Amino acid sequence: MTTAASIGVVLVLLSLTFVADWLRTPDITLLSSTALLSPNGDQDRDFVTLTYRLSEKGLVTAQVHSPRGGLVQTLLSDENQIPGQYSITWNGLNELGEVVADGQYRLEITARGTLRSSQQNLTLQVDTTPPTMQLANVPNGLRVRENALTVEGVTDPDANVFVTGNPQPVQVDGQGGFAFLYRLNEGSNVLEIRSVDPAGNSTVLRRDISLIVTPPEVVIASPVDDAFLNQSLITVSGQASPDVTLTVNEIPVSVGEDGAFNHQLTLEEGDNLIRVVATDDVGNVTLEELVVHLKSGAPSLFLNIEDGETFNEPVLQLNGRTDPGAIVQINGQVVPVGDGGDFQLALQLFEGQNIVDVVARDQAGNTTNLTRQVRYAISTAPTALERLWENLSVLPSLTVPFLLLAGLVIALVMFRQRGVTMTLAVDQPTFKPGLPGEGKVLLIWLELNRDTHVTLEVLDPNGFPRATIVQNRRRTARKHTFSWDGYDDFGRPVAPGEYTLQAEAGTNPVKVSTAIPIRIEEDILAHRRGTSAPVMGLPTGLPTGEVIDVQVRDAVRDAVRDASNGTRRTSGNQTYRRR
Repeated sequence: MTTAASIGVVLVLLSLTFVADWLRTPDITLLSSTALLSPNGDQDRDFVTLTYRLSEKGLVTAQVHSPRGGLVQTLLSDENQIPGQYSITWNGLNELGEVVADGQYRLEITARGTLRSSQQNLTLQVDTTPPTMQLANVPNGLRVRENALTVEGVTDPDANVFVTGNPQPVQVDGQGGFAFLYRLNEGSNVLEIRSVDPAGNSTVLRRDISLIVTPPEVVIASPVDDAFLNQSLITVSGQASPDVTLTVNEIPVSVGEDGAFNHQLTLEEGDNLIRVVATDDVGNVTLEELVVHLKSGAPSLFLNIEDGETFNEPVLQLNGRTDPGAIVQINGQVVPVGDGGDFQLALQLFEGQNIVDVVARDQAGNTTNLTRQVRYAISTAPTALERLWENLSVLPSLTVPFLLLAGLVIALVMFRQRGVTMTLAVDQPTFKPGLPGEGKVLLIWLELNRDTHVTLEVLDPNGFPRATIVQNRRRTARKHTFSWDGYDDFGRPVAPGEYTLQAEAGTNPVKVSTAIPIRIEEDILAHRRGTSAPVMGLPTGLPTGEVIDVQVRDAVRDAVRDASNGTRRTSGNQTYRRR
């Protein structure tokens, strides 16, 4: 009885277990809601792996369907699986092994039990199309001269943009626009920009960019800097990079394939500035400047002898003056020329006629030639007593009284000149001349204790007069003010160096003199133009001469005196005396 009951209980339990197993439904859960893949062979999202969980034992089928519902590929077919977590992979191919078209696909997973089944669907997005990308301002082969380059472009709004050497993506706005600053190295640069969409598709743009920071080369072959020329029409020639834009004094000049250029230019008398500017294709500029001097006139030439003169000494001390910088030849012999253009030579004479041929050639090649014919006569000179006796014998009877009267006059003059004193001073011991019109002058004060004739000169180190400020003019007993602009008697600035300012007062045979040293410093502009032709007429600044303060009540008296002394008076209370 007990055994029968036990068997009955077992049978009931087995029946219940069989029924429960028969009615059980296996549940399937997908762990992803959507998936992207790009089966284009670039090793980025070429396949998709999906994970699901099975709750009960069942037969699992996984299929991929097209947007229209057609079967694309079967991934699992009634595979018996126990409860647990599983993964399946789809490579984006159909049953024929072909890559499917871009679009949305549906993954359907079904788990079947004995009587019941469950199903889950997942959307798969297939995208093999790379994102679009365009650069707005960086063409391939771009050449620039600034190392900071702003790159601008546009791509798909959902794409990420990466730049060579920077692992961080560039920010892309809602319209797909992007911009970033890229630093270039001198020379050739390769810029690579990659745009990647969410499916892993990428578009790569490469640009070759050259950074040119070295200015183009320019060499002026002719003329040379600081050249002296005597022809107004010259040719400026040289060599430059073939691809530059070149101008000569702002006039465009073509450059040959070999880089050679030539341009004819008309010079003006004096200093001429030549500017050659070369600009390459990225804006680098090279400027070359030089100064040439046009001197079309012959150099000045002065000698201390006249044609036809007779000399009783066998050695002639020949002195002269020409333009500074000129070369002087005397009878074929080159003679040194001082900074101020002075030259001298002790010339041996032969008895009878002698030819003195002097040629001066300036830096521009202009020449001046002076020829003097002089005579050397050897004679025995009479004694002074013999000459006096001979002269007295031929003079009329009134000669002796006349000589006595002359002696009295000379004695009277010597008496009047006795005691003449003067004081000479300048406002500065060192002076730098300026250009005409600047008004730069050296002020000179000369104080006299009595009325007398005055000569005021500037002497060079050899004692040769270079500038005459006043020449044997009568001045009253007071303090006089003179000015000197640093120019010689020919209107040119004197050379830098040591000079002597000398004043002489009185008349022959009694004269007194005083002197002070002055130093002339170089002014680049004034002394550079010193080789040009002297400026004629009065400059706008204070001229060389005397400055005299006068009162209105003395105007008539001074006008009469100035008319006799060659003085030009201006309005007001100042008088300017030119050399």
